[in-house]
Amino acid sequence: MFSARLKPHGGIRPYSHKSLTRDIAIRPLASMPRQLVIPLRQHTGPAAVPLVTVGDNVTAGQRIAEARERMSAPVHSALAGVVTQVMAGELGAITVRVSADQPAAPRLMAAAGLDGIQSMLSLIEQAGIVGMGGAMFPAADKIRMSLRYPIETLIVNGGECEPYLTTDDRLMREQAEFIIGGIRYLREITRARRVYIGIEDNKTEAIARLDALCRLEDGIEVVILPSLYPIGSAKQMIEAVTGRQIPQNRRSTEMGVLVQNVGTCIAIFHAIRFGKPVTHRVITVSGRAIEQPANLLVPVGTTIKEIIGQCGGLKSPPARMVLGGPMMGRAVDSLDTPITKGTSGLLLLNGDELPQTRPSACLRCGRCLDACPMSLAPQAIFAELKNDGFAKARRQGLNACLLCGSCAYVCPAALPLTQFFDWGQQQLRLISRQEDKLTRTRANSAKRQQRLAREAAEKAAALAAKPARRSRRAAPPSEETPC
Repeated sequence: MFSARLKPHGGIRPYSHKSLTRDIAIRPLASMPRQLVIPLRQHTGPAAVPLVTVGDNVTAGQRIAEARERMSAPVHSALAGVVTQVMAGELGAITVRVSADQPAAPRLMAAAGLDGIQSMLSLIEQAGIVGMGGAMFPAADKIRMSLRYPIETLIVNGGECEPYLTTDDRLMREQAEFIIGGIRYLREITRARRVYIGIEDNKTEAIARLDALCRLEDGIEVVILPSLYPIGSAKQMIEAVTGRQIPQNRRSTEMGVLVQNVGTCIAIFHAIRFGKPVTHRVITVSGRAIEQPANLLVPVGTTIKEIIGQCGGLKSPPARMVLGGPMMGRAVDSLDTPITKGTSGLLLLNGDELPQTRPSACLRCGRCLDACPMSLAPQAIFAELKNDGFAKARRQGLNACLLCGSCAYVCPAALPLTQFFDWGQQQLRLISRQEDKLTRTRANSAKRQQRLAREAAEKAAALAAKPARRSRRAAPPSEETPC
């Protein structure tokens, strides 16, 4: 065990609010939800394709949608029941009415004939494992991409720097053996020589629990990180643990480093050891508007309404509902919104917990520059985006922005910096797709012109090579021809 080698640039220290749930153990729901609304897109790539139709009976753990493209992941039903609705597409979902009878779930089986590493990757892929810290990058794809390079270092991310959230903290305290089990499998797959488990210094019980287990392992160490947001981000975690900075245009795997969340390690262990797909996840339910804050193990697809009922109801109508953490989470309006594989928390916040929302003119104070973990100039990028200067914003590093919200948090003018940067990145992706489409159109047009020219030349050459045909009509007699 040792302390972080380097304090990453920037970052903030927001009030954590973790005391609301830090000492509350993980518990399952007291009763099964009446129905599940299971989204088809719980990963970074295209939505999964449904395998069931309305009226089908499904069992717990059954695959109900399959991945047919890269960066996609299969989807499983968390509980047995009857399919009542199927909506395909990027925003689609499968609704399951939960049955009272819940038979045992089937095990995943790796395809026959695969070696050890490929067999484990097959199980990870079949289980539908994605980044459980919120990124939702398909784990099998991420690991396969990392195998293109020699992986020297595996970093297990136990930072959990977002305020309110205590999911990873409780997992490290209660399921540390499963984390170590997942690390063993990941080491076997990647051949990583060194493993570091990064944990913030405010999680003393988790540090002690994992350090005791790591002392029994070879090449696994706990690294104590400063309590600094967003140190849980992959590049900041790598910088703090190894002292190395990952360039903006490079992936960490290219530099020999693979990062996985502690929850992802647990899911990998369960998939390989017990053949279990991802059907449940632990979330933190917190905020001043909820009656009983908790750390819950919930079936994927459980709606916010069901969870609120399991936590004693609301003290008052929430001013904002957030899936995830308050800094990088997603605000939602509907109580019918479901929990996904990447949902780490459900926050029900009252008005006193929300920041100032009335922006004023930029004060040129420079606090955003000091806070940015990527060493960007947020106020300059913001100014370009206000004038639709997307090209200039891109040159100033807009695509490198983590959307962590540190700049907006410290801004005394309450400028909507993060919202603008999110919108700007979406516009850059749209512009890039349009440019790619135009490039393909031009290339196809040029190929067509070349083909037409080639066909015309071939036709002309064929006509030139063809001998002249003699006329079948007799020539008229000339005046000199005797009769």
